[in-house]
Amino acid sequence: MVLFFGLIWILLFSQLAHLSREHSWLFPVLAIGLGAPRWAQIFWGVSGIGTSLPWAGSPVAGALVSRALWLWLGVLDALQGTGVGMMLLQTTTRFHNNFALVAAQVLGSLATAVGRASAPDAVGPGPVFPNLALGLEGLANGWFWVCLLMQLGICVLFGTFFRKEQLSKP
Repeated sequence: MVLFFGLIWILLFSQLAHLSREHSWLFPVLAIGLGAPRWAQIFWGVSGIGTSLPWAGSPVAGALVSRALWLWLGVLDALQGTGVGMMLLQTTTRFHNNFALVAAQVLGSLATAVGRASAPDAVGPGPVFPNLALGLEGLANGWFWVCLLMQLGICVLFGTFFRKEQLSKP
């Protein structure tokens, strides 16, 4: 954990900060280009596919590789969050930025509460993140694909909005 969120995170962000001094659009474009790393991190953690990696060589190596991938996805999620924040700062006024952050917190809290109350499995991932260690039947569930497409759609909409705003600047 210290390697990923200490060394790798610091090196990656310092390099991106250096490159962003000349190209302020680099960080936000990289962030939206990542897709959905938080979704992938949650999927890796709860779907069961990371519990046994026989191709890693040994059970210990499989556990280390699985945790390393999970931590790497966490670093990419932090990068995406920072890039999206930079995008908001570059394209919206302070008032709009504050409103967007507050509205996102309120809507996210409401969606979490409604989802938790109405889910068939209120304490687990349910059909959104099927356990692929048991079989690939979970991929046939529509909720898996709806959630994935919504996550990727956010990146497409952010990219479209950001490009439009950058092109309209004098």
